[in-house]
Amino acid sequence: MTDQSVYTPSLSGLLLPEGSTARREMPLPADKRDDRYVANFDHRTLVYDALRTPERISLFCPRLLNLWPLLRDGLRLDGQTVKLRRHKSLRFERLDLPRGAQGELSVTIEGQVLPLVQHDAEPEMFADRNVLIAMVKNTPADWIIDWVNYHMSAHGADGLVLIDNGSETQFRDDLQSRLLPETGLAAAAVVSSPFPYGGNAGGRFVTPAKFLQVAMLNLMRARFLGQARAILSVDVDEFVQPLAQSTVFDLAQNSRMGCVSFTGVWAFAPEATGPTSQREHTHTDPSNACKNPKWCIVPGRPADRFTLAVHRPAGPLFPFTHTDDIKYWHFRATTTGWKSKRYKTGGSGKSDDVLQDTLSTHAPR
Repeated sequence: MTDQSVYTPSLSGLLLPEGSTARREMPLPADKRDDRYVANFDHRTLVYDALRTPERISLFCPRLLNLWPLLRDGLRLDGQTVKLRRHKSLRFERLDLPRGAQGELSVTIEGQVLPLVQHDAEPEMFADRNVLIAMVKNTPADWIIDWVNYHMSAHGADGLVLIDNGSETQFRDDLQSRLLPETGLAAAAVVSSPFPYGGNAGGRFVTPAKFLQVAMLNLMRARFLGQARAILSVDVDEFVQPLAQSTVFDLAQNSRMGCVSFTGVWAFAPEATGPTSQREHTHTDPSNACKNPKWCIVPGRPADRFTLAVHRPAGPLFPFTHTDDIKYWHFRATTTGWKSKRYKTGGSGKSDDVLQDTLSTHAPR
């Protein structure tokens, strides 16, 4: 990308009209919903994106639940009804039109015809790249740039797909103006995805209400990453520890399933009283593990046949992807506090020379 401009592709973003009486019904019983669950629930999104490949058109959607008949019956291809093959996952759905079907899409809802914009898959953009993928919202550009540069230096990352969940203008503009000049990435896409993030399910046997992140991981793979060398899913507050003679992307390439998953350890900034950059973290506590796995996967290999998830990719093959050969640091105070004020860490842990030396080497000031 020689013009130093970040690629900012759009999504279809088909929502129920404001005046429509139809809304997605919340799976959680009314007596168990708190204000946060209700405020974060996605009542109106029908389709995140309509993706066109040489084989077919696919719609990526949040769980449709009670809205399935509305979309099924209202969808038109060049004005004609069309059959859909429905693939339901726990947190999102993919609807496939018949193979070879082409034309203009629309959805009719309560007499109103809504155009459904299609986008072509662009896998060549990240072909043979080691790609980072993450979702952000109002994350300081400094943190994102340090995170990218660290993984470029320590692991050879050279591509980035960043899903922006509705950041305010100043955060978005600052990042887009600085990202390529200050990292030297070979390819970068910042995809605006300003849909409701969703809340906790509210129980083990209740349909989840967090549709967005998992849907975006699978959509980004289908739209951009089918030819990538490997895809690393870690958040901006997570740095994958370096290896002496290899990288996390190489581990995935050399694994039997084409995927590795790994756990982490917390890192602390003892003096933090508010949001703090990754490089200010100097302490760790080996007994305080991060048990949520992160992962790196190779497109086209066995693990890639299954749905991606935030912490559990590869479906039934997931148990075979775990490795202890690598860990990640999870920076406790690198947060804007949207979940909790976890940056108030006090004097947790002990000074860690390895962490400090690694940050000095791969994320210098």
